[in-house]
Parts: sequence; structure tokens; C-alpha cells
Amino acid sequence: MDLKLYVIPGSHPCATVEAALDLKGLPYERVDLLPGLSSVAQLARFGRRTVPGLVVDGYKVSGSRLILRTLDGLKAEPRLYSGDPAVEEAERWGDDELQSAARWAIVYALKTNPAAGDSFLAGANVPPLPAPLAHQATRGVFTAELRLLAGGAHAAEQAVRDLPRLLDHIDELIESGVIGGEAPNAADLQIAGSVRLLLTFADLRDMIDARPAGRLARRLIPRYPGDVPAGTLPADWMPALESPAEAATPA
Repeated sequence: MDLKLYVIPGSHPCATVEAALDLKGLPYERVDLLPGLSSVAQLARFGRRTVPGLVVDGYKVSGSRLILRTLDGLKAEPRLYSGDPAVEEAERWGDDELQSAARWAIVYALKTNPAAGDSFLAGANVPPLPAPLAHQATRGVFTAELRLLAGGAHAAEQAVRDLPRLLDHIDELIESGVIGGEAPNAADLQIAGSVRLLLTFADLRDMIDARPAGRLARRLIPRYPGDVPAGTLPADWMPALESPAEAATPA
């Protein structure tokens, strides 16, 4: 069986699929694409502009949720889907709401600090560019993405301000046993990819690492490229990162 996975280095849905392939023990060839240049190629190859995309013996599958289902069909164990509606709803939420929040946060960060983009290419097979050109291209790509697809920086601000609520929900899913068990399911991996991306932010790292959500993400995806320096996110967004429990604690 020939598996070829098309990814953007540092992409959280791509990390989800790579974790699933590793969990299944399925060997694959990884093809690294660059943001901005990937959309046209992906649209031509898969009919969708986004990553990840998987080719299985010539059969094309696009999107992390569909790919995870395909992997269960290729190799039954360890199974990612048990038919539990709570797991499938958690996976949908992770793919939709959580993934979007992480996306707009990183898009804003790389627009603001394009030099940080270099760290996400560690280990990737992409052609090197001179730093000034690479940083200019990164800023241009992510400025356009934030403006055209999210409607502007307010989407990133709202994503960051929503993080305590989103992380509380992940912790509740772990507490209830929907995710966080010994054998990871599709929702585990879908959620872990986005949290792992958020852990690349120095501004967010300590807050996330203190939670069950952070510990789960590091367990399931121990290696993840990228480092977004402290101060990349605006300081006036930071008070919103305090969790409700912390806010209720007397000084």
C-alpha cells in the first residue's frame, strides 16, 4: 500500500493525521508544501485548497476528519472510531471550533512576526529562501489570509480571548472520559493537534501546560516544530487568558 501525505509544516490538522498514521503504524511518504504556494497545487490535486491531503494507491482523500476515517478502513486497529456519539461530536468540535481558533491565532502571529515562521520549517523538506525574502513572503501570505478568510485581526483577538472557554471544554471532555483514555480516539487526535500548535506560543505555553489539555497534547504529539516568541500577541489580549477558576481566587 502506497501512502503519500501532503502537508504544510506546522499545520495542526496535518499533525493530527501524522499522529494517526504513526498510531496505526502505517508507513507513508510526506510531501511538504509552503503556505501561499500550496493552495493552487492542492486545488488541482484534491479539489480543495487546504491540507492535509492523502493519496492511497492513487485514491485521493482531503481533510483530517475524512482521512482519519479512511485510516480506520485501511487498518482496523487501533480503532479511532467506536461509534460513540460523544467522541464523534468532540471530534467535530475539535475540527471546527478549536481548529479555527488555533488557525487565526497562528495566522495573526506569523503576520505580525514573520521571522517566527522559520521555526516551523525545522526538519521540513522545502527549498530554503534568503531570510529577508522568506519573511516578506510569510508576512504577505498571512496578512492576506487573515484579511480575506477571517475578516481581519479581530478574528485572532476573539480566538485568543476564547481560549479559556475552549480549554475548559477540553478539560471537561478529559474528566468525563470522552478523550484522554489510554487508547487515543479520533477526537483525542483532532483536539491534540490544535492544542499542540497553541503550545508553540510563549505567551500561552505556561497557561496551557498547567491544564490536562496541555498534558494530553504533549503525550499524543510529543514533537511539534515552531516557537512564537513572547510578546507576539498584544498585551491587552492577555488578561482574557485567565481561567474562570483563577479569576475567582482571591489575591
